[in-house]
Amino acid sequence: MKQFIYLFFICYLLSACNQSQSIDMQKATEEATKFISSQFNFYISGDLELAKNTFYSNAVVIGTDATEFWRGWDAMEPDVKAQLEVIKDAKFDVSNLNIDVSSSGDMAAYTSVVDFSFTAGGEPAKISNVRNSGVVKKIDGKWRITQLHWSIELAGQAVEYEKPE
Repeated sequence: MKQFIYLFFICYLLSACNQSQSIDMQKATEEATKFISSQFNFYISGDLELAKNTFYSNAVVIGTDATEFWRGWDAMEPDVKAQLEVIKDAKFDVSNLNIDVSSSGDMAAYTSVVDFSFTAGGEPAKISNVRNSGVVKKIDGKWRITQLHWSIELAGQAVEYEKPE
């Protein structure tokens, strides 16, 4: 009888350890989409603290300028602060947003095309067709950017090759 109780107890422990949590993918997708859609609000508000809370402390960010390659908030903070001092009346029009949420529901990769209009030095400006991609992750219950990349279309080809039809 003792052997049966031990066997039953071991089987119970094994089955309890193998039960995975049920992930509400619809909720995870809605949360990730909401965060991704609002990720640039710190430019709109000019709020450096909001920017800091948008990025994971060790995020990798690749901007459009040659010097814009940062790893971690401490590396990018001076540039973000300088940008917020110059950029006013920011507006982001996002199109072609595609989001792929991980099966664990706590990470998402996305791509989009962004038109970014703003005022700098009192003059209106616009950067169109910026390709934007990134990865966001839910860390300690809050979504954060862990990787972000911007690229601006290049006229022609960077490397000449025949494009297949």
